[in-house]
Formats: sequence, C-alpha cells, structure tokens
Amino acid sequence: MKRNDVNYYFMANGWGPKWESQSISWNGTSFTVDSLNGTRGDNYEPAGYPTVFCGLYSNSKSGECGLPKAIADIHSLRTGWSWSANGNGNASYNAAYDIWLSTTNDMQGFSGYLMVWLRDPPGAQPAGSRKGSPVEVANAPGTWNIWAGTVNSVNTKPIVNYARAEGYDSEALEIDVMDFVRDAQARQLTLPGSTILSVAVGFEIWSPVTNLQSNDFYVQVQ
Repeated sequence: MKRNDVNYYFMANGWGPKWESQSISWNGTSFTVDSLNGTRGDNYEPAGYPTVFCGLYSNSKSGECGLPKAIADIHSLRTGWSWSANGNGNASYNAAYDIWLSTTNDMQGFSGYLMVWLRDPPGAQPAGSRKGSPVEVANAPGTWNIWAGTVNSVNTKPIVNYARAEGYDSEALEIDVMDFVRDAQARQLTLPGSTILSVAVGFEIWSPVTNLQSNDFYVQVQ
C-alpha cells in the first residue's frame, strides 16, 4: 500500500496464545478492527497487535519507505497517527507506536524496542519498571510516564516505553521519533542499536473489541 508515494505494510498480527478470532478491514494506511476476540496470555501477552508499518518488522518488509536507515544518517524521522476508540473506552488495549532498532540493517542485529503509548489502558501497563513520571520530551506535546526493562522470554531484548497517563488518551499525535531516541539516551536508558528498522502503529489488545479504528498514519524519513 502507498500513501504519498511512500510504501507501508499492514499486518493483522493475531499472535497471542489466547487469541481466538478477528475480523479486520483495511484501506491504505487506515484499518478497522471490526472485531477481535481473545484475552491476555499467562505472561501478559496481548491477543494480537494489528499494525501498519514502514520498514522491516519481524519477518515482513514494506516497499521502499526510507527505512531501515542508520541513525547517524537520519536528520529527522517525522511521523503522525490518528485513531478512534469508537466506544471501546472500557476495553483493555493500548494504542502504540512500536519502533524496532538493530545494530545492522536487518533482523540479524535486532537489538531493542522503543514504544510510545498514546493510550495506557486500565489493567495493563508497559513492560519493565517505571523510570520517570511525568516527564517532557523535547518538541513532543504533553507529558509521559517512562517504563523500561526487557521483553521476550526466549530472546530477551531491552525495551523503553513512553506512555500517556492512564485516562489521558491522545487520539492524534505528530512527533519526531529521534526526539524520543535522544531523550532515552540522555536519561541513560538501555536502548541499543545503530539503525531504525521500522516504525509501526497499532493496538495491543488484551480483551475483546469492536470497531476500533486507525484513521491515518505516515512516516517521513530525512
């Protein structure tokens, strides 16, 4: 799929151990989770993470979009996303950016995750332990709670999460990803990697939802 001649890839991504079923429709960089049934896994895994992304994400790759790219060669990594809860206010799901880093330009050097949560739902929290709250990130609107730690039981990788406070969802956001990378580094949080592999947005879902919508998404790499 393309938006302004930039390639993106949609992934239904129903991967959790207690995923049951889902119906998802998509059009360009927009998609709607018409329904998803499933519950939280025993190790807090979501039932799924329907997502759209630019770059190299797991075993899938979008067409040319500017990523992967070495951090040293990135002047800015602008991105924007808007989404709509559409009556899912009490459901357990986040709305999150998922940014993958690597020491190489492929998955062989995959080294960690940077997540930006626009929604922190009741009954779930980012991985790791809280490292700061509330904090500001240069050039980014609003304040954030920071959580950092590791994820994956087999192939452990570090993760840094910036999350809106619970109950203060942002249904639209435009940021430069590099502002968050620099902020994590300045706080001496563990976020290894010399390359941004991908920028993804979507919903990690821990309980049934209907009509949860991602409206628009873009990435501009310079």
